[in-house]
Amino acid sequence: MPGAQSLAQQLAAKQREISVAEFFERNRQILGFDNPLRAVLTTVKEAVDNALDACEEARVLPEILVEISKEGPDRLKVAVGDNGPGIVKKQIPNVFARLLYGSRFHANRQSRGQQGIGISAAVLYAALTTARPTRITSKVPEEEAAHVVELLIDTQKNAPRVLSDELELWDRPQGTRVELVLKARYTRGRQSPFDYLKNTAIVNPHARIVLLEPDGTRITWERATTEVPPVPKEVPPHPYGLELGELGSRLKASSRATLGETLSKEFAGVTPRALRDIFARGHFSGKEAPDSLHSEDLERLLAVLHEVPLLPPSAESLSPIGPLLIKRGLRNVLGEIRPEFFAPPVSRPPKVRGGNPFVVEIGLVYGGGLPADQPMQLLRFANRVPLLFQQGACAITTAVGNLDWRRYGLDQKGGSGLPIGPCLLLVHLASTKVPFTSEAKEAVAEDPEIDKELTLSLQVVARHLRTHLSRRSRRDMAGEKFLIIQRILPQLAEKASRLAGKPVPDLTAVITKIMDVVAFEATAVAAANAGESALALEVTNYTPRPRVLELFLEMPLEAAASLHAEPAPDGTDAELGRAWWTLEKLPPSGRVKLLLRFPKAQEVEPGDLDWFVAGVDEAHLLGAEPLPGDWEVRLPRAIVEAAEGSGAEAAMSEGEPEVDYDGAEAHASLDEE
Repeated sequence: MPGAQSLAQQLAAKQREISVAEFFERNRQILGFDNPLRAVLTTVKEAVDNALDACEEARVLPEILVEISKEGPDRLKVAVGDNGPGIVKKQIPNVFARLLYGSRFHANRQSRGQQGIGISAAVLYAALTTARPTRITSKVPEEEAAHVVELLIDTQKNAPRVLSDELELWDRPQGTRVELVLKARYTRGRQSPFDYLKNTAIVNPHARIVLLEPDGTRITWERATTEVPPVPKEVPPHPYGLELGELGSRLKASSRATLGETLSKEFAGVTPRALRDIFARGHFSGKEAPDSLHSEDLERLLAVLHEVPLLPPSAESLSPIGPLLIKRGLRNVLGEIRPEFFAPPVSRPPKVRGGNPFVVEIGLVYGGGLPADQPMQLLRFANRVPLLFQQGACAITTAVGNLDWRRYGLDQKGGSGLPIGPCLLLVHLASTKVPFTSEAKEAVAEDPEIDKELTLSLQVVARHLRTHLSRRSRRDMAGEKFLIIQRILPQLAEKASRLAGKPVPDLTAVITKIMDVVAFEATAVAAANAGESALALEVTNYTPRPRVLELFLEMPLEAAASLHAEPAPDGTDAELGRAWWTLEKLPPSGRVKLLLRFPKAQEVEPGDLDWFVAGVDEAHLLGAEPLPGDWEVRLPRAIVEAAEGSGAEAAMSEGEPEVDYDGAEAHASLDEE
């Protein structure tokens, strides 16, 4: 059929390859440039992410300046500068004007940017909407002057088009500044550059960030620490989580001579002992060429790789925030809210998905100025970058909503969805390859391994919240009871004494008998040394009999290593963050005080300390908890025997263990911390 053949030839003549730049030019919404409000946020985000990555790799404390100014109707000029190491002249055009160009995509380590799309997409959008070139100023320490380059992207070739290249004296020893003019609108509020930078400051407390808004307002987020995060190291992929196709591709791409060399040198966690076990179970000699395995051999190898015990993934390729800096970041940015409770942040050991390690971190604050009649404020982060859009499509939101927060003291309609209450939850996922739902990197895709870690971490932090709310409730009830007794009994005693013509009796013993609790009150006090912070624990025996108290303290690990206490504890365990005392016999109405001192930089507060008591029933404790059963196997035997001798055995064994994710007990997940 000549006509059909002619038509096919015509269609074939029209077919041509399109560049990635052309594709994103026509599908800019994929990268977050779908409207003027979002365009300015995406531009700021991509430039700031690049600046933070560059500063951290150069071991420099980041100084980020973001300037947004009006350039006409619906036009904004966005300029982002940093004090990083700068970019050498020949790389400037490729870094800013070539999509899918970068140094991090093939590096198996954590970084904010990976695909080499973000800042180039901003340059593309700016040229598309205003026809204005992007101006880059960059200086490296070895050169006297800065290079100033103006450029565009040739979308058909996905290549930079340099319009000018000049030298200019700059008042900075090093750094980079990028300026773009684009069609955009600026507002402050949720999902704005202001919101993004505020959240960025929380999870990057080592950075100082300044924002100049179009109306001239200057906002500064000062750094909360002077420690630069360690640079993540490149590590080989871990066999756990690899799919069959991925394993085959890696073996074919290997330059090693044998299968044994490939598994031991190009995969993490494979020890010589594990290698022998793999070969024995899979019936391999280890001398096979890695690219010679096909079909059944690959399936057999993958099966034994998932069965054989391997070393856990290394955390060297990751840069988690860490519990202390999560707390500092939240306190630094949310200081005006002054929450009543900071839950001890959770940072779990690394796990593996798809051969790539990942870590889940969670921080929670409660009360203070947070709204009590609105849903929990959820802050989502991936590799220290805020996720501001597509909250409902994110695996983090799903995990939070699937947890039954009613068990932990918050209102939640139907036991699903974000709970209601004065609560802010920070969730951070750090990974060498975060599974985003799209190139815009706005939501984390569903994954069984990530979901399991999120659930376990949420349960741990939720238990801390439940403990706080339970303690507060008991403390408030006891406080009200105590105030009523102190107000009414003296009045009754005074009237009765006046009628009987006798002096007013001392009511201390009566009040003690009615209260029948041992009260623990931790407060911050003035420290004698300016470089320290001090906390005091006051213990009062409001019971009718003398008591010898075995007192136990659990605290953040960094605090345990620097604890100074008066009186000194009977013992400490810095690795577990624990200390314990045997208090002298307290008579009824007797009182004793402990003074704890920590370095001021650690910012330890009363809410960071958990107090436990052996030998006293929960009904007679106020401000402390009975000694948990899981301490028994970790404390020195003498302490355990002393606790058992004072009647703690019953207190330590009462109560059923809480069932955790996948049937695991709650204590198991706590022990993994």
